[in-house]
Amino acid sequence: MSVQPPSPGVEKNILFPEIEEGRLSNGLRILLVSNSRLPRISVKLFFPVGRISNPDDNLALASLALELLKSGTQGRSAEEISDLMDQHAIQYETDVLMEHAYLSMTLLEDHVETALDLLSDMVLNPIFSGKELDKVKIRWRSHIIAQRSQPGFLAEESVAKTFFPDHPYSRVSITEEDLERSTSERVAQMYGEHFAPSRAFLLFTGRVNLEQAVEWAEQFLGIWKGEPVEPPDFPEPATVEQRIVNLIHRPHSVQSQILIGSKGLPKDDPDFISLKMANQVLGGGASARLFLNLREDKGYTYGAYSRLNSYCSDGILVAGASVRSEVTVESVEEVLKELQCMREKVAKGEELDRAQSELIGSFIRQMESPISVGELEVERRLNRLPEDYYRNFIPALRQTDLDSVLQMAKRFFDPERTVITVVTDRGKVEDDLGAFGKLRVFDTEGNRI
Repeated sequence: MSVQPPSPGVEKNILFPEIEEGRLSNGLRILLVSNSRLPRISVKLFFPVGRISNPDDNLALASLALELLKSGTQGRSAEEISDLMDQHAIQYETDVLMEHAYLSMTLLEDHVETALDLLSDMVLNPIFSGKELDKVKIRWRSHIIAQRSQPGFLAEESVAKTFFPDHPYSRVSITEEDLERSTSERVAQMYGEHFAPSRAFLLFTGRVNLEQAVEWAEQFLGIWKGEPVEPPDFPEPATVEQRIVNLIHRPHSVQSQILIGSKGLPKDDPDFISLKMANQVLGGGASARLFLNLREDKGYTYGAYSRLNSYCSDGILVAGASVRSEVTVESVEEVLKELQCMREKVAKGEELDRAQSELIGSFIRQMESPISVGELEVERRLNRLPEDYYRNFIPALRQTDLDSVLQMAKRFFDPERTVITVVTDRGKVEDDLGAFGKLRVFDTEGNRI
């Protein structure tokens, strides 16, 4: 007698928790995800300031401003700040992304007031020491050199600059020239003009209630004043109307990094979830078409994927893989073929079911901790998504049908309106790549050859 395995269950809608909220008179919004399981508290301060906020002549200023907050205040030296964090086991982190930035502290609940006092001092009283700036320049210069040695980074940069020429969304990273031009005065000016309480979010997670969170915020950040400058009006991104081929010459490469980009959507577009589903079918994981073709069938690569790079005002889809140099042309052909197939052949029912399950599972994993729940909520607000966006996210995925996926593919997966970027030794592929479209050759610094 054979025993049949049980049929897989269908997950119910996971209710996104209510986020408690308060606000200070200076405009700072307090968000809380309360959780009493562990004696830890996370405090995370978000700003609607990102790489797009930098002036055109220096893309390093926003990142340097956040980095230098821990490098000294009017009352504490960099060494004293570091010692205080070590003494109280405060985990500190900062980052500047495309459209927002944050600084965070994670700590045991017994040290929360010490941490908030330090946070307040860093935010309200930074000095942006020239000596500390010089130290950061030395560290970051090495990072920039290492970054430019990575084929994946070079491909990302090339695609972004082609899709968003003369637009802030092309700002993938900073340059050594940006670092050299940076001064304490300009970093301080950047901080004073853009980092202000009125549009910021202070997220508490852990063993704390809203009344206590607001009280702490008022005590330590209530005197913080300022209005950020209005963001400039950015130009409308250019439209790619024909196939463009970018070859980045990386001498002696034995592999080729391939990245093929096409038009996408901003995160708040009503069709974004349908496009997200189409991307999942195309290249969202190891069961998607690109992976099954380039790795499982052809053996060209260890993995082939696609993803959406989406922002508040626009977005692109990128698909690709790292392959052996001798199969570069064949790999490009296969990716383009899969894009075309998505436009012609409706995804099978099992493909759609699998894609839905993968996206739902990923979303549920994002809700596993109070911190990640709070981050999702802040992201929702920064991207101007509807208040019920995450409460309706799983039902919206379930309602995406085969026809919706096909329509998204027809709109956005056009092989003739793509940017094909290949990072490799030009001598191995240059003659053949010209057959795909208008060929442009660059060095690893982004200069046209």
